[in-house]
Amino acid sequence: MYHAFGVREGYDYRRTDYIEGRVEFHLRVKESMLVCPKCAGQEVWRRGSRERRISSVPIGPKAVVLVVEVPKCECRGCGETFEVSPPLPMPMCDTPTASPDMSAN
Repeated sequence: MYHAFGVREGYDYRRTDYIEGRVEFHLRVKESMLVCPKCAGQEVWRRGSRERRISSVPIGPKAVVLVVEVPKCECRGCGETFEVSPPLPMPMCDTPTASPDMSAN
């Protein structure tokens, strides 16, 4: 999944659905990705989840959608509640920003 769609490690492929001319890849977060962002604790409870649908590059004429689990978690150590971010690919290039010198012209 990484080389084709930029999905980083930490996700398990579950299944593929072919719906109305598009391809949907379903991904689930690996347990190793469930780490508290506040205290870095790895003992967390899953408190439900939601799905996020991310459009990706097409395969030929078929649209591709990544259906990604976004688990809601609670840290057993500090009580922090959080969600695990979906596997968004890194940008291909930086967008240039205007420098302060250019605004003077």
